[in-house]
Amino acid sequence: MHRRYWLPGEEIPPAVVTSGGKEGELVMASVKYDIEVQVSRVSVSRLLSEYWNPDPVREACKLCPDYGKVWSCPPGVPEADDYLKPFREGFLIAVKVKYPEETRTLAVSAAKAQEIRNQTYEKVKRNLLLTLLELEKEFPGGICIGAGRCILCSHCARQDGESCRYPKLRRYSITAFGFDFARMVRDLLGIELLWSPDGLPEYDVAVSGLFYT
Repeated sequence: MHRRYWLPGEEIPPAVVTSGGKEGELVMASVKYDIEVQVSRVSVSRLLSEYWNPDPVREACKLCPDYGKVWSCPPGVPEADDYLKPFREGFLIAVKVKYPEETRTLAVSAAKAQEIRNQTYEKVKRNLLLTLLELEKEFPGGICIGAGRCILCSHCARQDGESCRYPKLRRYSITAFGFDFARMVRDLLGIELLWSPDGLPEYDVAVSGLFYT
């Protein structure tokens, strides 16, 4: 039976394909990709004063298929100014997942593109979160914010009307706090977000934060 969650301390398996095959079954061979990491130190006051614009962002969140289905995402995410109030500054960490042409040519449809992302981009996001959870230990009182939805469980308890299984390990999505994400990433990390509705762009970007007092 395929497990829908993993216990703290266990290695979380790489993301698995959930479209085009049975859950837990990879339906494509391994694909090639490269990663590039950018880090920027920023004050909390600058983040809030220059990039926090919650109302339009949260309206956009309602269009997401995960809206109301995962505890790391709206509705119910704390206000950024309250959540980040204890912290003075932090690091924004961006991992650019770069797809060579031979990988992009495999993405002949939106479904195939998602299969590739499940083996590449989603795996990178998992490793990024696990790394930041370890780095929190180096910054007593600090906390990280995840790149996208929480990945500790493959099926969030919220969908079953239950409380989070691991509230001490859960980290909110950085995009859920209402920042002008594209402008923030462009200004502070020098990365322009790319979009490709039916295939793969040249790269995807996973952005997390680590904040400390």
